[in-house]
Amino acid sequence: MATFLLEIRTEEIPAAALPGARRQIAELFGARLAEGGFSDLPIKALSTSRRLAVVIDDLPTRQPDRSEDLTGPPVRAAFAADGSPTPAGEGFARKVGLPLDEVGRVETPKGEYLAATVVHKGRATPEILAEMIPEIVAALRFPKMMRWGDGSHQFVRPVHGVVALLDDELVPFEIFGVASGRSTVGHRVHAPESFELVTAGRYGAAMAERSVMVDPNDRRTQLETLAEELAENAGAKVHPDPGLIAEHVELVEWPGLVAGAFEARYLDLPPEVVVTTLRHHQKCLVLEDADGGLQPGFIAVIDRRDDPEGLVRQGNEWVIGARLADAGFFFAEDCRRPLAEIVQGLERLEFHRVLGSLEDKAARVGELAAVLADGAAGPDELRSAARLAKADLLTHMVGEFPELQGVMGGHYLRLENADDALWSAVRDHYLPVGFDGPVPDSVLGRLLGVADRLDTVAGLFAVGERPSGSKDPFGLRRAAQGAVKIVAESGWDLDLAHAVDAAAAVVAEHAEGDREELAAAVTAFVADRVRRWLTDVVGVSGDTADAVMAAGWSDLPGAVARAEALETVRSSSTFRSLALAFKRVRNITDGQPSAEVDPEVFEQTEEHELHEATREFGCALHGLLPERRVEEAFTAMEPLADILERFFVEVLVMCDDERIRDNRIALLKELGRNFMNLADLSKLQVEGGDH
Repeated sequence: MATFLLEIRTEEIPAAALPGARRQIAELFGARLAEGGFSDLPIKALSTSRRLAVVIDDLPTRQPDRSEDLTGPPVRAAFAADGSPTPAGEGFARKVGLPLDEVGRVETPKGEYLAATVVHKGRATPEILAEMIPEIVAALRFPKMMRWGDGSHQFVRPVHGVVALLDDELVPFEIFGVASGRSTVGHRVHAPESFELVTAGRYGAAMAERSVMVDPNDRRTQLETLAEELAENAGAKVHPDPGLIAEHVELVEWPGLVAGAFEARYLDLPPEVVVTTLRHHQKCLVLEDADGGLQPGFIAVIDRRDDPEGLVRQGNEWVIGARLADAGFFFAEDCRRPLAEIVQGLERLEFHRVLGSLEDKAARVGELAAVLADGAAGPDELRSAARLAKADLLTHMVGEFPELQGVMGGHYLRLENADDALWSAVRDHYLPVGFDGPVPDSVLGRLLGVADRLDTVAGLFAVGERPSGSKDPFGLRRAAQGAVKIVAESGWDLDLAHAVDAAAAVVAEHAEGDREELAAAVTAFVADRVRRWLTDVVGVSGDTADAVMAAGWSDLPGAVARAEALETVRSSSTFRSLALAFKRVRNITDGQPSAEVDPEVFEQTEEHELHEATREFGCALHGLLPERRVEEAFTAMEPLADILERFFVEVLVMCDDERIRDNRIALLKELGRNFMNLADLSKLQVEGGDH
């Protein structure tokens, strides 16, 4: 057994690209090694801002031998009538590397055949690695790739060096015109000199000696510990920000932090302005007191062990002070005019060349919100709120800090003593981003949030700007996910499919195209986001989500309740029997015309029994579903399992008598309609479902 090391040293890799790169390279190595007969190996993907590496322990130095059982031609075809070998027999003997008289034979249902077991000797592991590594590296994909040199090389960043060792043995190959070797470099500041790695097993230790911590998990641990220490020294605590810590991990080769401060007077600015300046523009951790109030300090990441002369701290303090001073000026300038005056300029900002200005979009959002409100808010109030929600796009502050759109509008309205529901709705209507984050607090904010997102999706679908594969330049998937989250978590009695249709109708008045085709496309798109909500957030299995959505998803809180209940009850043997029986019901009734059930036509006891049970189940649903007591409703199905089983054993549905056959089909269709109030159980994957 040996330890293998691959290190690809590059120019600085974007932080966002590294987690995916580690995942990809580990998966690719695992798959390719398994193909070569190496399995269950501990593959560890490592990285820093300047290198991507893989370490594999316990790797055999040779590929295991592989046996292959080969069957040749029939014995009668391998030998002539006089017993002499035929070309077919001789050819098989050459293939297996044995004299023909030593080739074995095997009996099959078709007679006796030549057979042999061939042992393929394993190759040396370095030889196999040298072949697979260039292919693995070429298969890596990044959000953005670079070309360099003569343009023939393409990778996330230009490659400066490659190390490939199996213990102390060099694995020779070439990628991007760079030959593999054993030389690498340490930290850019603390140990920039090149050195040779003696053995793969000392990679982590050798790099740490040169101020490079190659394991992202180790860097994260050290950063979190340092942040807590620095905050405690400043008499504060770190505002929880796992996303920024994760970015810090990828930005450095050696995890270092430095604390700094800014003038306390800037805390008079809205807290979001201070946080945006620190976090988004300088990637600094925010400090707060025990009650969550902001403190005039920050913690910045540095890619080195220390800041002996305080230059990094001073630099961050100067930049943060300047940006906060700018923010204070912009805030004061914006407050000189009411938002109702600023909003008059919306017609000058284009939303889309076909869909018109932001004034046009605000009008559509207000109109759609009025349709969705159903009396929860007045149309005039909604139209005014929709315009004001976009007004801060014209302010100095949002021009400098675009991350604060909506938030600043809410602050300006609050300072103008606007109604609480209005300013909080404007502040929150961009929430949430996809499935992440809280939903708006107020009904008005939720209405604006849903209407704004559905208008964006329908509008851009109408003009052909639809997501394709992994490409979604306008963030339409996130927009639809945000609308789904708002509806799901608000518990609204809102028909989401109707809302989508209303959005398509509003957009169709302003953009060319078929309204029905647009509504169908947007409905399918939103339905897919609903399915992801059920599987990714609610946590039900894919077939449970499919079963529930086939029975209807427009009432999203109801669909969530049905999905949770079905996921709970589906594992019982009784329910598995029901699911299999319902598959038979659907197979029989699909495509059959609807008709009334006539009990006078029943010929067998099992028909009467199923009819009575179906009516009782329907009555139970009538009482349970309006109160969303869906788990009880699914439980009410269970007595039907035995009744259906007896029915299918004793009753021939597709009998020759047309009148009796149609009545039995009508009985099953009535049962199916009741079941479809909850879920299409035929969508469930259950054991025995193919029989």
